[in-house]
Amino acid sequence: MPKKESALNNELIELLQGEKIVSLITTDKDTQKPNLSIVSWLIAYEDGKTIKFALGHKAESAFNIQHNPHLILGVVGAGSCYSINGKGKVSDIIDKTMKYRIVTVEVEEVEDVIFYGGKITQEPDYIKTYDMDLAKKLDEEVYDLLKS
Repeated sequence: MPKKESALNNELIELLQGEKIVSLITTDKDTQKPNLSIVSWLIAYEDGKTIKFALGHKAESAFNIQHNPHLILGVVGAGSCYSINGKGKVSDIIDKTMKYRIVTVEVEEVEDVIFYGGKITQEPDYIKTYDMDLAKKLDEEVYDLLKS
């Protein structure tokens, strides 16, 4: 992938189909300093210009994006590390098993940010440490919302 692109390539679209550890950097609405959080409920759309992710309805990141829509998604995978810059739009509260907000990101720039000569050989992985039945229910619910 060239250094900077205006959309996700097919490999990144395929990678970003949920259950990934993705860094979310927003600007804190009060301090104006960078704020880092992690999201895993996300879907990249085939157009390469749209990503949606879910947050809890009281997530500080949602309030930050409402105040300043510019954000960065940090992705480790597809052999490298990527910075995805875009603008986010936060949904109203969606009341299901839990209360969510969906953030729709308009991708503006994708940059390969791995250091010279570096290549990712193993992607980060995680496990859910809460009730597996609840995890499955929440996952199904969220991905239905993200795909709509």
